[in-house]
Amino acid sequence: MDGPLYTASDWGNEFHSSTVDELLGAGAAGPGKTLVLLMDVVPQIISEHNRCLDPKHPNRQRWGDSTGWALSLRREFPTLEETIARSERIFPRIDPDAKYDRQRHMWQFRSGYKFQFGHCQRENDWEKYYSSQFTHIAFDEARQFTREQYDQISTRLRSSDPVLRPMLKVRLASNPGTCLDEKNPNWLREYFVDEAPEGRVVLKRKVKRRSGENFVRTRMYLPATLYDNPDKEFVASYEEKLLSSPAHIRQALLYGNWYATVGSFFGDDWIEAIHVVEPFKIPNDWPRFRAMDWGYKTNGTIGWFALDEDDNLYCEREFSFKEMNATEVAKRVKEIEIELGLWKGGRSKITGPADTQLWEERGESGKSKAEEFAAQGVMWRRADKRSRARNAERLLARLKDHRGQTTRPGIMFFRNCKKCITTIPTIGVDPGDSEAPKKGGEDHWLDMVMYACAYASRGQGAVGLPSEEREEDERESGGSRGRFGYGSKLF
Repeated sequence: MDGPLYTASDWGNEFHSSTVDELLGAGAAGPGKTLVLLMDVVPQIISEHNRCLDPKHPNRQRWGDSTGWALSLRREFPTLEETIARSERIFPRIDPDAKYDRQRHMWQFRSGYKFQFGHCQRENDWEKYYSSQFTHIAFDEARQFTREQYDQISTRLRSSDPVLRPMLKVRLASNPGTCLDEKNPNWLREYFVDEAPEGRVVLKRKVKRRSGENFVRTRMYLPATLYDNPDKEFVASYEEKLLSSPAHIRQALLYGNWYATVGSFFGDDWIEAIHVVEPFKIPNDWPRFRAMDWGYKTNGTIGWFALDEDDNLYCEREFSFKEMNATEVAKRVKEIEIELGLWKGGRSKITGPADTQLWEERGESGKSKAEEFAAQGVMWRRADKRSRARNAERLLARLKDHRGQTTRPGIMFFRNCKKCITTIPTIGVDPGDSEAPKKGGEDHWLDMVMYACAYASRGQGAVGLPSEEREEDERESGGSRGRFGYGSKLF
């Protein structure tokens, strides 16, 4: 066979070089994840071969004595046929003495190293692997497995061999989507993605041994896109196919969006590659404001926003809270705004829209929440809640306001605004009003952003007045709006 055995893409090299205990390579369809997953075991195969071949190897072993054993899994065995066919083309070129046992679905190399194909079609099929000892475990299309299957099989990763022990790996490949797990359909996303949706962040989990000694297990999500495939003709052809697919399929398989859902209100227009940006220092002359959706027993959230010279809106920071009173939240706002340079003297230099219940509900002190915020130097304006559909329309208009990736869209989110990024694309359509997003669930961050869009629609001057104009506006506007918020008379 002519040509190289295997040439990894840049993404493939990144996958192979990772040293974390558990690695999920996932995202868009088409970057060659299955082949990368198959080839990830090759360093173990070669290492075991060299131990037998080299008489001076410090941990030399006899031919056939290797205890290395890889397990490659799919939920249903027939879906492994393509991978098995690939292994039949590749493995004999690594070791001409390698033999494949079709009854056991297992390769055995001259060193004794084993590579087994397996499946977990029924929930309890993990039990057939429970007495085994694997040095490399691979889950292909991992979202088809349940959390119980993953946890149980992963415990079989173990070795007493001094060479193989540092090479132990659990590796996964998947497209975005819900899992075939009725108890926890989002377990894969929650375990690997939610904490760092941008990926390439090593997550650590402390574990204590029976002896009391602590050790750390590491895991990471490595995003993949169609464009990571080095075959440009394949990329162009598959891209055409995906661009004509329904919105939720396009979002998941072309853009690698883990949060796209069937029937998402914003699914046609939310594109993470365009609407999510790396944080940067906001220029001093950009108007700034904040927005809030109040919550106590449920989540509440505050976002900080800026408008650039072209009226594009940036969400630069978010703060989520629960079971905190108005004074406690206000003190945290002060800490954040001191850090952002938005605090002067005893009060904030900015204002913004807040849920109207701040003025409607009064505590034991007899003060409204707006008054409690004001006492801490944090002023608010009443949010425009007249029409949820109209506010959603404003957000959609900003999401649509881009031409490919050549111009900045009308709204962008700093990557650290994780709850906005992960919840807004999942919001469905209101069953009673097809022009509005669904209420309830995790819509707090959406409501806060929609308040911000309504507020920003009044123009830069309305959200970025010099301090002396704010003082004049406070005196002239009067009433609760004047006392508890800065801003333009346009309000």
